[in-house]
Amino acid sequence: MDDRGTPAYRFLDWRYEPALRRLVGPAGEARLKPLLDRLLRRLLDEPGAVLARERLIDEVWTRREVNDEVLSRAIAELRGVLGDDARAPRYVETLSKGGYRWVAPVERIAAPSPADASPQGTRAPWRIAATAVLAVVAGLAAFAGWWHARERVAGPAALAMGLLGAHPLASDPRLEYDARFDPAGRVAYVRGTGDGDASELVLVDPKTLAERVLWQDDHALRRPAPSPDGREIALTRYLDGGCELWSVALVDLQRTHLAECAPAPQTGPEWVEGGDALVFTGSAADAAHAPGLVVLDRRRGMRRVLTTPDIAEGAHVDARLSPDRTRLVYASRHAGEEQLWQADWPAMRTRTALLDRSEPAYAHAFEPAGNALWVAGDLTLYRALHRLRAGHRPELIGGRGALSIDLAPNGAAVWAEANYDADVWLRANAQAPWRVIARSNRYESQPEFSPDGTRIALISNRSGAESVLVVDLRDGKVRPLALDPAFRWLRPTWTPRGDALVITAYEDRHTRLYRYPLDGDVATPIAHVETDAFLGVELADRLVYLGGHGNSRPLMQLRAGSTVAEPAGIEAVTTYRASNDWVVWRAQGSTDLHVARWLTPTIVRTLASDDDGEAFTITGDVVTWLDHGALWRANLPDGTPVKIASDRVPDGNGPSLAAGKDGALALVTLTSLGIDLMIAEAALPPGPR
Repeated sequence: MDDRGTPAYRFLDWRYEPALRRLVGPAGEARLKPLLDRLLRRLLDEPGAVLARERLIDEVWTRREVNDEVLSRAIAELRGVLGDDARAPRYVETLSKGGYRWVAPVERIAAPSPADASPQGTRAPWRIAATAVLAVVAGLAAFAGWWHARERVAGPAALAMGLLGAHPLASDPRLEYDARFDPAGRVAYVRGTGDGDASELVLVDPKTLAERVLWQDDHALRRPAPSPDGREIALTRYLDGGCELWSVALVDLQRTHLAECAPAPQTGPEWVEGGDALVFTGSAADAAHAPGLVVLDRRRGMRRVLTTPDIAEGAHVDARLSPDRTRLVYASRHAGEEQLWQADWPAMRTRTALLDRSEPAYAHAFEPAGNALWVAGDLTLYRALHRLRAGHRPELIGGRGALSIDLAPNGAAVWAEANYDADVWLRANAQAPWRVIARSNRYESQPEFSPDGTRIALISNRSGAESVLVVDLRDGKVRPLALDPAFRWLRPTWTPRGDALVITAYEDRHTRLYRYPLDGDVATPIAHVETDAFLGVELADRLVYLGGHGNSRPLMQLRAGSTVAEPAGIEAVTTYRASNDWVVWRAQGSTDLHVARWLTPTIVRTLASDDDGEAFTITGDVVTWLDHGALWRANLPDGTPVKIASDRVPDGNGPSLAAGKDGALALVTLTSLGIDLMIAEAALPPGPR
């Protein structure tokens, strides 16, 4: 299609030129890929109009095999380019039942004139040459001004534009983890199959895609860190219940065992002192402490302890040194969440928390200039890359599904990008076959049976962020709840009569409990419950929830008719389930399940379990849980545990098991997992050289 003469658009800080697919804004310009070009044009053609999802799919996509999820991803990507926020939209508004609406004022302006619009014969040669010189000078000046502005501002919109050109670094179907640049711009990473611990350390040149396998091992290799001189790579090697620190020389692939390390998740080494020392996670000092950071002096073979975190804080992992070598950022990790800390280096006298609260975070890296971090994690509505600056809230950049991140001095970025697919399966009774009740190519989890066993509430991120669906088991109909898309919605639980749900919402980095009546379609905040309340369960005579914030919380209760919540008498709870008579919970530092009656909340029974997740549930007087890869059931208070015959067990993240009436079970299984490396050669302006 010839777009010459097509009008351009101006909206707020942007100008869009469809003829060139060029978007020009305060941080520079970018060319949109064809899909985003068509989507943006369609929205701009009817500003203020509600465009149904089905209509957008019909008119924007050229193929028919497109679903709501593909549209949601495209809208999210367009928002990332524009620096828009779904929670406070300036450009694209999401309507819970309608679709999308363009909300910014739009002005149509004349299309830019082609540079050679005037006939060349009407100009004198000297005038043409002078015009060309002036154009080059003006272009260089404009480019310099844009680059200076981009380096100075480097806001989310500019960084999102830098990620538009990202592409896969490797085409291998295996899983790829933990990419890091070396001084020559090559990328070291780990490749594995996902069905075992076997892995290999790989070095790839992004320009030629030439790969070199440096180490193949039957154990899990993780977190490679190239040395500052580019001669070797340090990494961790996980054994059964243990961890080792190794280095591999690139000249002859000679491997050297350096030290024992703590088998903490996501721990890796960092080079310091110009390559003469390594910081890594060492063993815990004693039972009252979690593993902390240790520095190994390679010249003298000596170690020095840097941190000794309390057990409640969690292990200190993933140390990264700032480009000017004056600050060390590391994470305290516990129960799947991290707090990021910045300490002065090398003294480590003081430290500052960089997040308002612990969040699911997986990796971080300094920008080349050292004035900001990029963090891979769930810091906003969904897992992606975020920018974090001192005194600012995390800013979403892009890179959906990011599990790791590294930034090169020239402004390139490389990260591991994960795509998960998990489904909810149902078995109506012990003799019935398993069948899928919620299937998409996204993540479904956290099933909960209604009291009468006819419906299941669950969460799904098929629309971009976690929201709640209700599946009617009688007719198979799936009902998405009309929830505010600006929040993350999770942990649905049924009220005793089954006419409403209690749901936890993430709002502005805090949590709040809502009640959602199924005949009203409006979620209302639950009164008399403090901010940061989490996982609410409404019983016949009280509302129970986890209070405070962090990985270990007190169990709180709001009795019927009361306006003041009070402690329930159980502290240091990581997660729990409740019925009218019983409460079952996991305590800080233990994988066993503890059981108590509500009337006297003292432990009356402990159920052994090796699982530290949330695959357990209680229905009436029956507890069902996962232990050693099998499902078990026990009647309370003193029934003998009975193994449940099943060829399927839950293996999803978060709450992944529910039990209903007459022996019905619902569980979550991971259908597929793909982890690929992505690279963007111009993700951000380079830092000072």
